[in-house]
Amino acid sequence: MDKVQSSKVSTSHLMTKHSQTIILILLLVGGLALTSLFVSKTALSSWLKPPSSVDIYGSWKEHDVAQYAAESFEVRPLGIYRDGRLVTTQYCWDGQTLSYQLGEQHYSYLYHKNNFIRQQPAHYISTFVRTPLRLD
Repeated sequence: MDKVQSSKVSTSHLMTKHSQTIILILLLVGGLALTSLFVSKTALSSWLKPPSSVDIYGSWKEHDVAQYAAESFEVRPLGIYRDGRLVTTQYCWDGQTLSYQLGEQHYSYLYHKNNFIRQQPAHYISTFVRTPLRLD
């Protein structure tokens, strides 16, 4: 082989190596992009998913008070009920605090160890225990 042929072979071999390197880098970048898209979509969907209300559905009855004086309410998918009547369809549950407005009165309960602890109205601290609601 003379120098010209050797130079052509060397150049084509170099171009092939260069092309392989570029393809390898593109595959690597594409794989990383797809992986990050999958991870971010999973993280984003869990972040955007609204808090579950299923945990709070049921009848909540005041605990450690006289039976005749115990307050109670129900949380259902359609709203808050008292004495079997729907009193409001608008309530806020952020996964830790339940709040709603009933007339001029604002009610707020903190969820702690499967109980609600009333924060407002705050005439005294009271704990509410849940009887689960069957959602058939």
